[in-house]
Formats: sequence, C-alpha cells, structure tokens
Amino acid sequence: MNHLLYQFKKRRRPLVFVCLLMAGFGSNCMTQTPKLTNAFAASSGIAVDSKGNAFVTGQNNKVIKITAAGKAELFAGGGRNRKDGLAKEIRFSSLAGIAIDSSDNLYVADGTRIRKITPEGFVTTIAGSEISGYKDGDRSIATFVNLENIAIDNKGTIYVTDNEFTNNRGSSGHHVIRKISAEGIVTTIKNGNEAELRVHYARGIACDKDGNLYVNASVSHCIKKISPSGVITTVAGQCDKTKFNSVYKEGPVSTAVLTNPSGMAIAKNGDIYITDTRLHRIIKIANNKVTTVAGSGKFNFSGNPAGAAEPGFADGKTTAARFNAPAGIAFDRNGNLFIVDASSSNNSYIRKLSPEGMVTTFCKHEWNPKTSQYEEVE
Repeated sequence: MNHLLYQFKKRRRPLVFVCLLMAGFGSNCMTQTPKLTNAFAASSGIAVDSKGNAFVTGQNNKVIKITAAGKAELFAGGGRNRKDGLAKEIRFSSLAGIAIDSSDNLYVADGTRIRKITPEGFVTTIAGSEISGYKDGDRSIATFVNLENIAIDNKGTIYVTDNEFTNNRGSSGHHVIRKISAEGIVTTIKNGNEAELRVHYARGIACDKDGNLYVNASVSHCIKKISPSGVITTVAGQCDKTKFNSVYKEGPVSTAVLTNPSGMAIAKNGDIYITDTRLHRIIKIANNKVTTVAGSGKFNFSGNPAGAAEPGFADGKTTAARFNAPAGIAFDRNGNLFIVDASSSNNSYIRKLSPEGMVTTFCKHEWNPKTSQYEEVE
C-alpha cells in the first residue's frame, strides 16, 4: 500500500479506471478500437448525464463517452488544438477530475485550466490559463497551480482542488479548495477568517443537493464538510489525530477512525459513500454512523503494515465481497454504485454494488504485454 501512496504522490491525482454502465447498458463493457481501450486504463474521473451516458477522463488526456448501449467512443481530446474549439480537435494538457451540470455540460480539471465541454462537443476555458500560478479574482485573470478534483453544485458554483505540491508557498502535499462562482469570480476557501483551508491529499470532492461540499482528506483520515456559507465541520474521522497505520473503527462519527478515504459519491438521500484503498472496503456515512457496506479482509496479515486489510477479489453480498484497492465511485440514476477496483498498476476491474447490497464484477481490463495496452477480458 505504500506503493499506492507513492504512486498517488507521484501522479498527484487518484488513479481511477471507470467503465460505468447505466441501466440498459448490457452485461459487457464494450469498446470500439484498441486506442479507446487503452484510453480507459488510467481514468481519473467520471460523470453521468441525464440520458445515462457516462463520460470518463482517461489516459492520453481524452474524454471517452460510454453510451447507454455500452458503446465507447471518443468525445473530446486527441487533437492538436491547445486553445478552445471543437472537442475532438482539442489537445488537453493534464486531465483529471470531471463533473457535469444540470444541462449536461461537462467540466474538466485540465492542469492549470478549468474547461467546459458542451453536449454538442465544443470546448471553452472557464477559468485559468496555460500559465501556472496562484491568483484569485475574475476568471479572466485567475491562475491555478495543478487542478485535480472538480465538483459543481446545483447553482452552478464550481469547486476544484488545487495541489500546492509544485509551488513555493511552503506547503507539501496539500490541496487548497478554489471556488468559481456562477458570475466567474475565483476565490480560495478560508479556514476561519485568516488562513486558507488546506487539505492533506484531497482525493475526492462532491456536492449534495443542498450545496454542501464534502472533501476527502486522505492522509488526515477524515471527511470535511463546507457549507454554502463557508462553515467548515468534520463529518467523520479523527482529522490529523490518527496515524497512517491506525486501525479502522466503525460506529458514531465522533469516534470512528478512517484510514485512507479515496473516492466519494453522495446518494440522492444524502448518504455519503467512500472507498478506502487500505481497507479494500466501501464505507457509508449516514445517520451519524460509519459502517461498511461492502468488502472485507482480515487486518494485520503477514507482510502488510498494521491498520491495513488484506486485499482480495470476490463477488457476493455486502461483506462477502472482496476488493483490491477500490478507488473512484459513481452512482447511476437507479442507485447502483459503480466501483473502480484498481487491483494493481496493471489491471482494473469495475464492480457494481446494487441497492440490495450485491457486488458483481461488471467489466475487466487487464494489461496485455504483447500489444502493450489494456484490453477487455470476457
């Protein structure tokens, strides 16, 4: 698991591979060409539109669309144009997170820029430029250091995590939360009246229907909530009070212990779901309690540090299922939770958790050394 943490630090964004199929997608993850298959291998984010199409940001800085029929096709990226224009002619610099608004416009974190992609396939820059920097203000002059995660609320306010890892402001491995209002004003969320809110490796953000922003503080082992008015509270976990090898503890949110929260998704009823890459579990935070909804594995097994659980791979109901470093997650409109089961640097599996608690394997992609690309496995 130290390898995974190193890999995350090196890439400065979570490794997520997603092939999400909504209701009616069918039983297989379909791809059209080897190039598109390869593009899924290290996907960083996912968003789903009102028609049930899934959009993933993948390897080679491309946005891939997976239709409701399970057909994969290039939607944006792969071109040579570094400016704005037709989606398939755009060359993105460093795609990471992706979000979608109520009108099915996509928003992607692209290095030092926030880009918008319309349903018709046109890309514009919402804020930032190709120049790295740290400046608030009107979106035409604002600059960013290294954008990773992105979320948008129901009023059109955009939130991004900006990694301070590469700047010279005395911080290492921390993210600040930048906010872009519907009017185009960029600000940095403060921790009280003075200091900026700095989150130690924010590996996931999400907004609920009331406009609250939730942030996974992976290395701080907790989840923060930021209200629309800017009030910051701890939702669960012991922020910076537990060590990396602390043992997971369920129960009331005030005493629960999280180890390495990663992906995040919020259900329609407001329940928070997270993945934990050290526990190999899917965890739910609801009714002021932390519980495991899927995954298992004994603790302190041979060859693994204290606090981690044993990885595995098995379908089944709730805790009978086994995962290996689950990462990104997303709900479909029917309440199914799709899970990126990273497994290793060479393989990625997509698992599905039904509302009834049944975990199944939905899609497999494994590295083929003969073709030097990721390929679907039946």
